[in-house]
Amino acid sequence: MMRKIIVAMALMLGFQMSQAQTVNEIFREFRGEEDAVCMKVPWLPIKLIGLFADDGAGQIAARINSVRIMDLSECPAQVQERFAAKMEQLKLEGYEQLLVVKDDGSSVKMWGQMKGEKIKELLIGVSGDDNEPALICIKGNLRMDDLNFSMSENNITLRSAK
Repeated sequence: MMRKIIVAMALMLGFQMSQAQTVNEIFREFRGEEDAVCMKVPWLPIKLIGLFADDGAGQIAARINSVRIMDLSECPAQVQERFAAKMEQLKLEGYEQLLVVKDDGSSVKMWGQMKGEKIKELLIGVSGDDNEPALICIKGNLRMDDLNFSMSENNITLRSAK
């Protein structure tokens, strides 16, 4: 009996692992699509921008190591729909979902790969009818305080827990 339980648990774990994706797999899947734009901004230009930005933006830029962006706004509709479906059912192992905003068929989701109080990797997925589909991956040592923002138009807030 115990053996059956262990085998069943191993199968469930294997199924769960097969459903989880990595950020690299998503970029690989869509970057080759017609009219997809994919770029990576390394640390040096980000640090240089930080030198000339105001205090708050400069401090945040100092904590960013790289930014990877994939823009699918010029892709055919079926690619955009496939991307939206992928974003809707996305399960990333090791990431916490930080924010979900849905409005009239549009969606913005934000995930963070946490290490203690630091966000090592921030992933932002934008998809839906009115938005230009995009995936943005920011690597660095961000703090939750860096993500504090407020949008009064739709009463959307994200505040760090203190």
